[in-house]
Amino acid sequence: MVWFSHPSPIGRARRACAFATCGVAAIVAAGCTSADDAVTGGTDPVASVPVVATPSPVESSPPTDASDATDATTWPSSSPTPGDAERADVETKDVRTVADGVDGDGVRPEGFTMIAAEVTSTDGEVCTVCLWLADTADERPRGLMGVTDLGDAVGMAFVFDQPGEGAFVMIGTPTPLSIAWFDADGGFVNALDMDPCTEGDSSRCERYRPEAPYVLAIEMFQGELDAIGIGPGSRIELLAGTESPDCGAIE
Repeated sequence: MVWFSHPSPIGRARRACAFATCGVAAIVAAGCTSADDAVTGGTDPVASVPVVATPSPVESSPPTDASDATDATTWPSSSPTPGDAERADVETKDVRTVADGVDGDGVRPEGFTMIAAEVTSTDGEVCTVCLWLADTADERPRGLMGVTDLGDAVGMAFVFDQPGEGAFVMIGTPTPLSIAWFDADGGFVNALDMDPCTEGDSSRCERYRPEAPYVLAIEMFQGELDAIGIGPGSRIELLAGTESPDCGAIE
């Protein structure tokens, strides 16, 4: 078992980002805006879940050493709300939401709700996106396990009720993913690229661990984090009151 204490972070966020508009299967066009001021800053997983108490992969299994219970539709309550800042439209960018090699509809997450999130990049751009929400002990271990199509969302948010440092394992997760961890204030911790593990025994799979405690992890298809502004110095806020069965309801 390999544990990472100093994984390398994803590079600087791009200016163009994606807004979770619904209706496009393979890509999601995301709309980003500029804020007035830049904000700086389980058990064995089965898919893309962390390896803390109840992590994320087989997709990227969830963590096995963090607490499970969580109620985070309002997380993080202390994060700044960029919605009050004056916004200006900027160019848009497509976010890949269907795995390479998948023709037509692939396997989508089942049994999850969705939630809106605002990502503020290091240069102050704000992107509003739609994410699948895994915030319970039974949802986090399933995560993006077996998923090849994210539908109208750009990724999945794994929320925990208290800080932890659990690693993620990619057993049972067929699609390469990128993961970013955030602390209790919504600040970026670090990010890593994760590759599928084809081993039958999760103990033989690589562990992907953050550099510091986190309460939120965001998973997207590999290489897509910076498309919505996630990178060093970025911040994120899950928007209270937006949890919904689908992205259309969120809009």
